[in-house]
Amino acid sequence: MKALFVFLFERIRFERLLGLACYPAFRYLFRKMGRGTTISPFIYAIGLDCMSIGDRSRISRNTRLLALKHYRDQTFKPEIEIGENVSVGFGCTLSCVNRIHIGDNVTIGDNVYIADSRHSYGDVESSILDQPLIPGQVSIGNGSWIGYGAFLAGNVTVGEHSVVGANSVVTRPVPPYTVVAGIPARPIKRFDVATQVWTRIEQPTKI
Repeated sequence: MKALFVFLFERIRFERLLGLACYPAFRYLFRKMGRGTTISPFIYAIGLDCMSIGDRSRISRNTRLLALKHYRDQTFKPEIEIGENVSVGFGCTLSCVNRIHIGDNVTIGDNVYIADSRHSYGDVESSILDQPLIPGQVSIGNGSWIGYGAFLAGNVTVGEHSVVGANSVVTRPVPPYTVVAGIPARPIKRFDVATQVWTRIEQPTKI
């Protein structure tokens, strides 16, 4: 009996079974949902009709998918596009008021925060939460890897096959085939096409 319980708990998993039960609902609620894609039933979502996700992608539990059509007296037309074979880790946040585009074969680690907007703070007499959101746009290129706990916000482009180090803060564009890390994130490696080797940048510069 114990062996059967362990098998059910470790191999089949209740979450997976519940996810299969929720699959038709997700197919209906998303603007588009590809084949073979799995989404944990334990997510928090707003505006799924503004989101599309490609084939064979995965959204892990405790992730927040937020397509915000309204904030205070502001009105938005958000759009979240997630490509094929994308893995979104546990406890991530995707917050969108304009556009977030994630390409194919992208890996996003646990607890990553991605937002295409930021709060205004010009009125020092008002709470930050009472001030307007300033829309931007986030684009993550094909084959990129966003490490654990990274923070991306505002107008941010991560080029294809780039790597964002764990707990990095990215507020400026990341070139293709580049590794960035730190607060703020700076280039530390680039891929040398001629030698097919990742080469360390001896004196990192701001991006």
